[in-house]
Amino acid sequence: MSAGTRFGYGTNGFGDHPLEDALAVLADLGYEGVGLTLDPRHLDPFADDLPHRLRRLAARLDRLGLAVVVETGGRYVLDPWRKHQPVLMSAEGAGRRVDLLLRAVRIAADLGAEAVSFWSGAAPADTPRQVVWDRLLAG
Repeated sequence: MSAGTRFGYGTNGFGDHPLEDALAVLADLGYEGVGLTLDPRHLDPFADDLPHRLRRLAARLDRLGLAVVVETGGRYVLDPWRKHQPVLMSAEGAGRRVDLLLRAVRIAADLGAEAVSFWSGAAPADTPRQVVWDRLLAG
């Protein structure tokens, strides 16, 4: 990897591609990094065979020379009916979001990722600002 500015691209822009193909295309286009969005199609953070998948993925990223940042803003990861729900400011279920964020940190460590992008979620429109803030702090 070169020093200085590097360009990467998020896997969420390749939702119709298998992850292996998306990574190959990005490397072929000259990208040096990838923002890997955790989701059921590309990398399911709840998969039973996650350790095996991570070993294969780490090797693939290395072969392609791609750095990685783990992204936690995948849609419908925690709820198949409601996009991005629950969030840290949700009245119920925020613990599931915290669990996802913790899984993301472990996944990032296994992949040698440079960072994890935490997506806290959007504040519920009908909730007072102080309540939203308190929920966010409590996680």
